[in-house]
Amino acid sequence: MHEIKLQLHGCPWGVGSKTKTNICFETGSYGVLPDDAATKSINMPFNANNVASSQNSTNPSTIRGRRDPVEPILGNNDVSGDITVPVDYTAFGFWLAALLGFPETQDLTGGKYSHVFKIKDDQPSFTLEKAFPGITQYIQQHGCKVSKLSLSVGGDGELTSTVSIMGAKEEIKQASMATSLVEPTLDRSNNFQATLKIGGTPAGKCLTFTLDIDTGLDGDTYTIGQKGFREAICEGLVTISGTLEAFFADATYLTMAAESAETSMELVLEMNTDYSLSIKLPEVKFARTSPGIDGPSGIKQSLSFNAFYKDNEDNSAVVFTLKNQYKTYNPAEFE
Repeated sequence: MHEIKLQLHGCPWGVGSKTKTNICFETGSYGVLPDDAATKSINMPFNANNVASSQNSTNPSTIRGRRDPVEPILGNNDVSGDITVPVDYTAFGFWLAALLGFPETQDLTGGKYSHVFKIKDDQPSFTLEKAFPGITQYIQQHGCKVSKLSLSVGGDGELTSTVSIMGAKEEIKQASMATSLVEPTLDRSNNFQATLKIGGTPAGKCLTFTLDIDTGLDGDTYTIGQKGFREAICEGLVTISGTLEAFFADATYLTMAAESAETSMELVLEMNTDYSLSIKLPEVKFARTSPGIDGPSGIKQSLSFNAFYKDNEDNSAVVFTLKNQYKTYNPAEFE
C-alpha cells in the first residue's frame, strides 16, 4: 500500500484575516523603536488599518528641447491614516493612553482597577506595525501620534471607534519588532450597554451620541536635513465636539442652546460591576438648531455641542474612566 501525502498550499499573498496591528510606545527618543520593543509591543484588536506612507510626485516644468517628460520631483513623506477599532473595556485603554497620555490607575482590590485618562500637556508617541506574517513582511511606522478619535454610540450595530494617526517615517522589515507580544483581552462593549446623562439627569429619549476629539497636532514639521520626514509632531489645542440626536419631547435642550447654558454630559458603557467605561464632559454648551418636520413619524432633533474647560473640578475638558481587571497601561510597568 502506498502512503499518500497531502501537500497544503497557503495563500501566496497577504490575507487580512492573518494580519496583526501592533504598537510599541516610544519610551526613549521620538521616532525611535525602544530597545525592549521585543517584549513591550502590544497586539491591538482592529477591524481595519489604513495607515500608510505616501510621497508626492510632481512633473517639473524643465525644458530640454524635446517633448518627452523629464524626471519627476519627489516631495515630502506623509504617514497618516485611520484605524477602525472595537470599543471594549480592556484593549481600548491603550488607544486612550495614546490619545491623552498614560492614566492614573487605582487598585480597587480583588483584581479590579480604575484607570482615569485626562488631557495632559504631552502625548506619547509610538511605533505602529502592520504585520503580514504569512509573507514575512512587517511595515513599521515610527513617530506616530493619535490626531483624532471619533466614536458613535446608538443603534444595534458593532460599536467601533475611528482612530486617526499621524506619523513620521515608514520602514519595511522582514521580521517583527516583537518576539513576545503583550496581548490584552478583548472585552467587547455593546451599544445596548450605554446610558447617557445630561446635567446629571438620565437622557432616555436620545437615539445617537457622537464624539470627536481632535488633538490639534502640528504635522507641518518638515525641517531641512530630515530627508523629507517629519522631525517632530507637536501638540496643539484639543477640540472636543459632537452631536446628540433625540426625539423632540420638549424644548429642554433647545432652550439650553438658545440661552447658551452650560451643562455636563456623561456617557457610560457598562458590562457589569467589573467592566465599565465612562466618558465625562464636565462643561458643555449646545449650539442652537430647531427641529424640522420631515414626515408623519416621530419628530427628532439634532444638536451639536462643544466641550471645554473653564473651572470644572475634574481639571480636564474630557475624562475617560475605565474599570477592568487590567493592571497597567504604562509599558514601564509591564511585568
